[in-house]
Amino acid sequence: MEKNRSQHFNYTYESMPVIFHSQTKSFFTYLERDGLKFLEFWWDHMGARLDEVKLAPFEGVAYEIREVPEKKSKIVLVTLPKPKEDFEAYFMAFVELPVKFFPVRLGNTRVFVLERVPEKISLTGTSLAEVTPRGNFLRYQNGPQVDLEAFYQIVYSKLWKK
Repeated sequence: MEKNRSQHFNYTYESMPVIFHSQTKSFFTYLERDGLKFLEFWWDHMGARLDEVKLAPFEGVAYEIREVPEKKSKIVLVTLPKPKEDFEAYFMAFVELPVKFFPVRLGNTRVFVLERVPEKISLTGTSLAEVTPRGNFLRYQNGPQVDLEAFYQIVYSKLWKK
């Protein structure tokens, strides 16, 4: 956890990706059972470890689960509180892909974010990025305007339109 970063930042780039990548089945079980309470529990848990000036309310958080039957996948789209600082995110997409076995098992989870960035990074003020299972951060491209459906479409394209 980065103590000099906000609750919003740490939740987006640390706690939720770690939980999703390492405990995907449990993530879906708790989300389907407890909904926003599950997401808020982790928001509060992250905030409990930070100074008060780094905290933010859980306002405006929403989620939806979309099945992608033709790809045998599920995508959880999370709307986050409106970012107050650059590099905080507007949305997250948690993607569960079919498990593939080759000589070794390939990872089947991906986490994407639509982050707020300065205009010197992206003229749209947003960027599509990914947090890998190893916790690496990959910034891919300029993001769309802040719109959940546009975010979903760009994630879908990143995964399946190559």
